[in-house]
Amino acid sequence: MAHIRTLIPITPTRTLIAVLALLLSLALPEQSAAQAGPHLRVLDHVLKAVLDRGTAQSPTLQKLVAEIETTRILVFAECSMRMPSGVGGRMNFVTNANDYRFVRIAIDCMLTERWQITLLAHELQHALEIGRNPDVVGVEAMESLYEEIGYPTSREGGIRHFETEAAIIVQRAVERELEGRGTPAALAY
Repeated sequence: MAHIRTLIPITPTRTLIAVLALLLSLALPEQSAAQAGPHLRVLDHVLKAVLDRGTAQSPTLQKLVAEIETTRILVFAECSMRMPSGVGGRMNFVTNANDYRFVRIAIDCMLTERWQITLLAHELQHALEIGRNPDVVGVEAMESLYEEIGYPTSREGGIRHFETEAAIIVQRAVERELEGRGTPAALAY
């Protein structure tokens, strides 16, 4: 589910990571930002291991990760134990610098590994939806994109939540691949 604003508590560690990432991206020449590291940066070693096992089992997840590496987007993914009830994952727009968009994905690490893998694929699809649209350089542009390609699912205060069919298709394809009975989701691409 794509979200416009974050509800995850900001901790000193998360703030430091975000500030360092932003400073690094601003300090590096534009050509070097992509070379400074992978575009998908998993901040939690447990979630990184989950991603590695997921990409070993799912061609669809492999394709998502590979395409992220070709876009002008940096994705920071981490586990969260403070997700609202009924929410297993979410993606938030963070900022735009040097023509790179920064997004943050949070996955409920209390879920089973299989759910974490499928939700990570779902949220990576949302990140690609932004990565494929260079005009998305802020929250308002992200909201406009999701009004165009998705549909609203809820509203909590000033926060609008959206969903897309492409993310649902990707999630289902990864579920089938993990069960050993599916092929990659061509429709989501």
